[in-house]
Amino acid sequence: GRVSAAGLRAALVARLGNAPSEAELAQQLQKGVAEVAGQVQALWHLVMSVMPFACHESAALLRIAWEEQLLDQWSMSVRRETLHTALGEPEDPALGAQHDGIAQNIVRRAKAKPPPPIEDLSLIPPLEERPVIFEQRYSANGAANRRYAHLPLHSETLLPSAPKGYRGVHLFVLVHGFQGNSFDMRLMKNNLALLFPEAIFLCSNSNEDNTEGDFGEMGIRLAQEVVNYICDWCPGQALGRLSFIAHSIGGLIVRSALPLLTEYAHKMYTVLTLSTPHVGYFLKNTSLFNMGLRVLQSWRQSQCLTQLSMADSDDPREAFLYKLSQTKGFEFFQNVVLVSSPSDQYSPFDSARIEIGSMCDKHLYKDVYKEMVRNIWQNVDPERVTRFDVNFFLGEQSLDTFIGRAAHIQFLECQAMMKIMIHNYTHMFR
Repeated sequence: GRVSAAGLRAALVARLGNAPSEAELAQQLQKGVAEVAGQVQALWHLVMSVMPFACHESAALLRIAWEEQLLDQWSMSVRRETLHTALGEPEDPALGAQHDGIAQNIVRRAKAKPPPPIEDLSLIPPLEERPVIFEQRYSANGAANRRYAHLPLHSETLLPSAPKGYRGVHLFVLVHGFQGNSFDMRLMKNNLALLFPEAIFLCSNSNEDNTEGDFGEMGIRLAQEVVNYICDWCPGQALGRLSFIAHSIGGLIVRSALPLLTEYAHKMYTVLTLSTPHVGYFLKNTSLFNMGLRVLQSWRQSQCLTQLSMADSDDPREAFLYKLSQTKGFEFFQNVVLVSSPSDQYSPFDSARIEIGSMCDKHLYKDVYKEMVRNIWQNVDPERVTRFDVNFFLGEQSLDTFIGRAAHIQFLECQAMMKIMIHNYTHMFR
């Protein structure tokens, strides 16, 4: 601990008397420094003697301390809500607007915690520039808890370095979106690899030149790519868990591939979709994006955009998206995670959350839309489902912000969002 000036004076008087000369003071200071240097050298020698026999244990202790510090840091931007409602029918249809107001109050009132002693501060943005994430879980029993509880709940949190409860490697398949490529998912992959260095990753490239084609064909290509990768890198019993992380229409490609991967159903662990229009687009809407979508669909003759707008059949119940809603998929996974943002106009909020919300009236086929939502959730355990509503800090207004593209791209570029999710919800990625 610190020594007060009075305490230091008393110690010097005890050693040198009441009136020591300058030479005596200097000599005493030199002696004290030499003693401290000797103690530090002895301690360093002891550490160097122990390290060859306990290097892994020492590194593990340091890593646990670092993980706990970052968990505490990133948890400030998360609020939890536990619901007791049907998966497809929200209690509050205007949930996005409600969360937006709460997020602004959180940013205005919250006080940032001091950063860890040693950390790259460029990776921890100021609190007011971090996204605010609202987590919604569903409970089959008990009353709904609409309080926005602060995270973390340590009893539910497993640190990334804790021993895993399964054998084999965890394979993450990362799937890009419309007109994207495998490089789009690099930041998500890197952030996962930092906390889970033993995991392996497949950044899908089988549809890089074909994202305007048929979803069914894209699903076949992805399924074959996954099977080939597992055969090459996880033969026999080497595969422990299989998870999918997809952006935008990549989530629909994943769902199209799942019926072809049922041999790995018992290995499937987490499926996480980032702003995926699971139930298509609502083309009654006259927003700038939807008008642009119609022009692009007409000009490019894009089959996937035709399928997204359910214009690929005169009978909507014969459309691709409706048939996809009837296939198995989400029920294979232990964790079904849907990430959305009310600021993202490229993927309608309700479609990304797969629920019958306030935008249902804007759908061309209202009854069919409701049927699709119920089809998707029919065999899924509600307690396995988590929804994240992300309120991004978008900074200055721009054309991308105006048309809703900025938030859609933030799902690929916002490292703060990725770190908040990965650090606070390690049980989804272990």
